[in-house]
Amino acid sequence: MAFGFPAYHTERCSVSTATADLRKAVRETLFALSWSVREETYERIVGSTSINIRSWGEKVFIQFLPDNSISVTSKSALPTTCFDWGKNKDNVVKFMAEFSKHI
Repeated sequence: MAFGFPAYHTERCSVSTATADLRKAVRETLFALSWSVREETYERIVGSTSINIRSWGEKVFIQFLPDNSISVTSKSALPTTCFDWGKNKDNVVKFMAEFSKHI
């Protein structure tokens, strides 16, 4: 469980293959998880989860880093959310597990 305004969780993932298409793998991962793509730039892709019984949804920020790695941050969509009850960590863990299938 994280505490902050808004609540969030971040992890980093390094990819050993230099030829891996990280951008394509991220898009495929978001599609497989049924998460929406909200914004896409050269530096990052922003996705979002849907509202459910546990939360009002989260934004998922995937930052492309120069060392062939990504940083994944899940933040609660409501800026006043200070307790996420582990939902953001669950999102990042779920993303990383699915991402490993597409890399």
